[in-house]
Amino acid sequence: MQQEVEACPVACGDAKCCIEHFRETLQVQGKRLTDERRELMRTICSIDGHFRPEDLERILLAKGVTISLPTIYRNLPVLIEAGIIRRTDAQDAQEGSQYEHIWGHEHHDHLVCVRCRKLIEFQYPAIDALQEVVAREHGFDLINHRLELLGVCADCRAPA
Repeated sequence: MQQEVEACPVACGDAKCCIEHFRETLQVQGKRLTDERRELMRTICSIDGHFRPEDLERILLAKGVTISLPTIYRNLPVLIEAGIIRRTDAQDAQEGSQYEHIWGHEHHDHLVCVRCRKLIEFQYPAIDALQEVVAREHGFDLINHRLELLGVCADCRAPA
């Protein structure tokens, strides 16, 4: 019996719906797409920008959905492995790691302020091309890359 394909809550571009992709990833691992996981995916898809697991918990609670923080944390590695989200290096000891929904989104890199943690997304094709050249020179077939430039933003450099 064929499973019904779930309507995607967001436009995933030309890619198949991230929820369907998550279902397939879980199936390969012998796991199921539970109601909790489906609701977690819908919430992730609804967030425009970066988020922390605590943000997901807060949004879910506001929708009347109770998913524990440990359950959210347990699902993050599966979502990363599936290529649905990625963990950014924009983090600090008090607030923890940030994540972003990347499935069906164009690739981008980050500028991160080390003082205020401001995160700016950017695309610069010359950087991508240069990384391909460097990988080739070292005998690598580049699969993916993640670039986060750390520095101090203009607001933090401005005199008080």
